[in-house]
Amino acid sequence: MRPALLNPAGAPAVAGRLLRVRRSAAAVRLAQNKLRRRASRRGERLSPPRLAAAGYCLVWTSLPPAVPASSVLELYRRRWQIELYFRRMKSILGLGQLPKKDPASARAWLHGKLLTSLLVERSIQAANAFSPWGYALQPAPPPLA
Repeated sequence: MRPALLNPAGAPAVAGRLLRVRRSAAAVRLAQNKLRRRASRRGERLSPPRLAAAGYCLVWTSLPPAVPASSVLELYRRRWQIELYFRRMKSILGLGQLPKKDPASARAWLHGKLLTSLLVERSIQAANAFSPWGYALQPAPPPLA
């Protein structure tokens, strides 16, 4: 955990801290391979510090230092799950394009799409728990021979 100051061009500085978590060896290999492929496609050279940085997950937060790093990382994981959900809904339900110009009409359209996505999720959960016999089947006994 390191204190940090975010100062984008033309905006006031924001105090925060930078959290760094070491990735597993498998995750490091995947991240480094991804960097190598991207650099190869773009005709770039990878620097050793950039490859070393692939071994860490970096999270910047403006939450006060009283909030422990483990809690910040858990909040970030949950937020990322929400981001993935909305990305999935954008691709499945077409939430990426807003065909309405009137604010009230656009709000109604978005509410309808969100309601549809909730109904789809509920249907998927119900289908996963569905048994045509009305009860869970017992596992088959092991063979005798």
